[in-house]
Amino acid sequence: MTTYCGRCESDEDFAKASLFAIENKHELHSSYYTLDMVSLLCTYMTQGHMLYIADDEHRMIGLLGYYHGTPEKQFEDKDVALADTAIMDRAYRGTRLFLKGLRYMVGQIIEKHPDVQVLRLVALSDNAYLCGLYAKFAEPDYTREGPAGEETVFCVKIHQLKSILYRKYKV
Repeated sequence: MTTYCGRCESDEDFAKASLFAIENKHELHSSYYTLDMVSLLCTYMTQGHMLYIADDEHRMIGLLGYYHGTPEKQFEDKDVALADTAIMDRAYRGTRLFLKGLRYMVGQIIEKHPDVQVLRLVALSDNAYLCGLYAKFAEPDYTREGPAGEETVFCVKIHQLKSILYRKYKV
């Protein structure tokens, strides 16, 4: 299956991303309601950035969200990018697609926000699979309380991560 990545820029992109996120809200967490997802989407549309993965029929199969800066510091810490949302259609979930999306996101952050030095990746602490994936690239730095429970925040220098992704993982 051929897949490609893109950045949500047009109203059509945001509409597709919103429908995908609402339909797959439980892939993010089982406690998410539609209103939770709408609120999250509005925050990304106004303060963050959304990237997507689509199949060869232009059907969205994955969505990534990140911020340039952190909400805690009113986005003034421009040396940080915070990625705290990743949703993948269960039928397509796998390491290869995860790596493709991560590589695309890292490339986009470096291109669009050259001042970013550190990438923070957020995962629910009880999500052993995602924490295990992030631990291959980044160090757990701290935990925080999120809307769905305790979250672990992993940190990595973004150029170091780019080097690892392009050197070790061919996707």
